[in-house]
Amino acid sequence: MQELKKLPLINKDIIRQNPLDFIREDKNINNLQWKSTSGSSGKPFKVPKHYFSDAIEVILGYRAWSFGKFSYRLREPAIVIRSFSPKENEPIHKRDIIRNFWYLSPYHINDGHLPIFLKTFKKSQAKVLKGYPSSVYILTLLLKKHNIKLPQIQTIITSSETMLPKYRNEIESYWQCDVLDWYGQNERTVTVQQCSYGNYHNNDDYGICEIDTDNTIIATSLNNDIMPLLRYHTNDKAIPLHEKNITCECGRAMHIPFKGIEGRQDDILYKEGKEAIPTINFYNLMEKFQNIKQFYILQEEDLSVNMEISENQPLNDNELLQLKEGIIQRLGNVPLQINVVKEIQRNKQTDKVKIIESKVKL
Repeated sequence: MQELKKLPLINKDIIRQNPLDFIREDKNINNLQWKSTSGSSGKPFKVPKHYFSDAIEVILGYRAWSFGKFSYRLREPAIVIRSFSPKENEPIHKRDIIRNFWYLSPYHINDGHLPIFLKTFKKSQAKVLKGYPSSVYILTLLLKKHNIKLPQIQTIITSSETMLPKYRNEIESYWQCDVLDWYGQNERTVTVQQCSYGNYHNNDDYGICEIDTDNTIIATSLNNDIMPLLRYHTNDKAIPLHEKNITCECGRAMHIPFKGIEGRQDDILYKEGKEAIPTINFYNLMEKFQNIKQFYILQEEDLSVNMEISENQPLNDNELLQLKEGIIQRLGNVPLQINVVKEIQRNKQTDKVKIIESKVKL
């Protein structure tokens, strides 16, 4: 590890300037397939896609599904509420017969489509549910509203979005099963998987995970043999461990690099004077408002804040006042606008719900 730290850090901007410099010299660049990453900066960023790398990713994913008490076996059915955006007039469900995945649209988790969701769960006989934290959370609230239990699900796998404490508390309380969070990137550098004891284990045979002094995840790929990124600045923020070199009761010898994922560096909000405020401060604030279903915060370049909230029950004037005071307490006297919406919209390109976004330039 000390030898690795002698190398300089790289990031998207550096790679974007000369992407071919990071490709293996013996690879024919004319035959490469490129994959766009989602990101939030709006700047295009592509990485080469390779079957071998994708295959390893899938294998590790299947292994991760058995990090809970339920032991998943290849090609057992799984419900997937992510990565599926049906077009108008298309069914909101589909099946991948080869992998035995039963997809349901994260855009249609509502009362009107609940019968289709329940029918798909029953028909699939799946014991694994995989989805974005937000999609599983919204489904949980819907089932809770109708007092419907689905005891067939024994493991829930979440990924691609920040797992908010509010989401986790609601999901774990209602489903009463393992809720295992997964972290990775399209760049194929590191993957980190939570076990049933709550610890995040790095797949050490896949990549090397460092945590920088500002809690940024620095990743080195051991898997991507086309574009092997070394000491790649992921722009993702980890929640640091209080102890070093901890062991886990699950018995796995895999490195535990952090306590959890806080979010992306792009998601950091700034108070007066452009002082950065960790997003966990806002997650803790929002936990106090049980009538708020979801929220989205956008901070403009001038530090003004536009906030959208969707409600479980309408907030009264006192609750709205407390919410405004809580934000001002954290950000100072910045212009603030709060709008109540029916639902927080998913990004049509990524399918994800972005929670906090900042346009502030430093």
